Amino acid sequence: MRKFFALMMVAVLALAMSLALVSCTKKAEETPSTSAAPSSAPAMSDSSSTMAPADTTHK
Repeated sequence: MRKFFALMMVAVLALAMSLALVSCTKKAEETPSTSAAPSSAPAMSDSSSTMAPADTTHK
């Protein structure tokens, strides 16, 4: 019974480690896709330049 419990614990540990590895590699693959977002940033800065300037005079 003790050997079976030890084998089950090793199996659970291996499963947890493999799930952690898979989740970390998915995050690493998604990181380059976020670097593509700044290419749309100039379009946002263009729209912000059409806004009226803020009133900086103090009353």
